[in-house]
Amino acid sequence: MTGAALRSDAAPQRRQRALAGRDPFFTRMLWLAAALFTGCGYALLDFGINGGDDRLTEALLWAIVGLLSVIASNTGSSHRFLFSCAFWVTVDFLFYIVLKALAVFDEAPARPMQMALLSSLVFLLGYVAGQLLWPTQRLLHVTPSPKLPGSRGLYIWLVTSFFAFKALNILLLMAVGGGETALELAQTTQNAGASYLFKIPTLATASYFLVLLLAYKHRLYRRTATTLTLIVILEAVVGAARFTLVSTALIHLLLCHLYVRRVRMLYLVLLGPLLIFIVAFFGLVRDIQVGSLNVYSETLITLVEDRELIFKVFMGRMDMLPQMADGFELARLGRLKFEGGMSYVYAFLHAVPRNIWPDKPPLTAAYVTELVKPYAFADGVNVYSSAMLEAYMNLRWAGVFLIGTALAGLSRLYEQALLRGSLRAQALALMAFTFPMQLVNEGIHSNILGSLLYVAAIFGLWLLASRAVMGAAVAKRLARP
Repeated sequence: MTGAALRSDAAPQRRQRALAGRDPFFTRMLWLAAALFTGCGYALLDFGINGGDDRLTEALLWAIVGLLSVIASNTGSSHRFLFSCAFWVTVDFLFYIVLKALAVFDEAPARPMQMALLSSLVFLLGYVAGQLLWPTQRLLHVTPSPKLPGSRGLYIWLVTSFFAFKALNILLLMAVGGGETALELAQTTQNAGASYLFKIPTLATASYFLVLLLAYKHRLYRRTATTLTLIVILEAVVGAARFTLVSTALIHLLLCHLYVRRVRMLYLVLLGPLLIFIVAFFGLVRDIQVGSLNVYSETLITLVEDRELIFKVFMGRMDMLPQMADGFELARLGRLKFEGGMSYVYAFLHAVPRNIWPDKPPLTAAYVTELVKPYAFADGVNVYSSAMLEAYMNLRWAGVFLIGTALAGLSRLYEQALLRGSLRAQALALMAFTFPMQLVNEGIHSNILGSLLYVAAIFGLWLLASRAVMGAAVAKRLARP
């Protein structure tokens, strides 16, 4: 490589470093954390002098938000913070813990709620410790990608895979009969081992992500990327797949942020109300009838006429904190069994069919839901119990701290794959978009971990098929950045 080429590659890096150096984000977050911890100290002082459970709850909330500020500051700059694992941890705890606690402040029993908040605080302390052990500031510094020449074989393989696996999904739905509501559809597609079959069509998503990466990083197949995006959005609208709609929009913003132009936090703040509306709107639709135009129009009219319902539905979906509080109350009463670390062993045995292992332990969320909300469990609903409650069930408070530290370490590995990995590593990372948010919510012994492991396995088989069908040249292109 010539000296001029080296200088041209180094120039954007110097500009990004200079931009990060001028970014006041780090200092502002630390000052915000200091102010929040001051508020926590004042609330604790008031609690010590005057008593009152409300003041202790307020102190815990101040401390949680203060630690979230520290977690954000550890990324170094707003550019590095946006869409990072620290960003998703912050979003998760702000909505599922802090905002939900404020919403049920006057309704929930104080002691169980404080235990749930304390577990969140200990988890975040562990996460901060993990950030200090495995810093990510340099890792998050994205360098420009080299120009990758186009390949007709690669293009044909990715597009063919996308449509083939989409067709397979339709055939599987026709075979099992589907269902009108999202719950009926989930019961049809996840029981009796069907969930493993319905994970195979997710390879269409992997193919789509590879096309997106080639479009954003290397300016290849951009029209095809646009077409596939429209197909994904249309399918999500028809199927009321709110997570797909939200994540698709955010993944485009992430790739734009990394490879085109910087996305500012203000853009996400302005986009927030639309995303909340999508979650509320399709959340209602999923409970009535999926794919019905009349239901869509009636739900839209209802939300327009009663705009407060949007917030109520949105907050109603965030039921993790009350579930945690109920779980800690059961633990206090001695009704929640002590796992002694076995949940983390069972997490990697999740793929063993129940007809082979009839006494296979239930998922953590299923076990807690059956105790706390037996009627919901009988209907096939599992409520998030959180990694914090699961860790407490296994190793008590030490477990809560250690799982926070462990997820911080896994976050660094995830960001290394997403930002520094090959095309195939980045596509797999995008399959776990918002990591570690879902693991925090569901726990380690959960469907999400089982799904991630299974999808990684079939993605590896698909890569082997790519080499066998299209030759080593196509496989090598996917192994490049």
